[in-house]
Amino acid sequence: MNRYFYTFGSDPSFPYQNGWVEVRATSREEANRKFRTRFPDRPGHEGIMNYAFCYNEERWAKMDPEHTWHGWKLHEIIE
Repeated sequence: MNRYFYTFGSDPSFPYQNGWVEVRATSREEANRKFRTRFPDRPGHEGIMNYAFCYNEERWAKMDPEHTWHGWKLHEIIE
């Protein structure tokens, strides 16, 4: 099982602000399906997923957001 991290900025149209959601899945495609089930595309923006950026585990670890993105937090884990 892999972990994917979907981030949200300060835009109030995102499901959360200033944080991220972790999705556990076997592939990025599966993670995207799980994310979209929980957070569908916004009306009028179909085909555009409702997040700012997505990172795999390796890239996430290199950025170390848990310790460097002050004021940001994990909002939810989707399995």
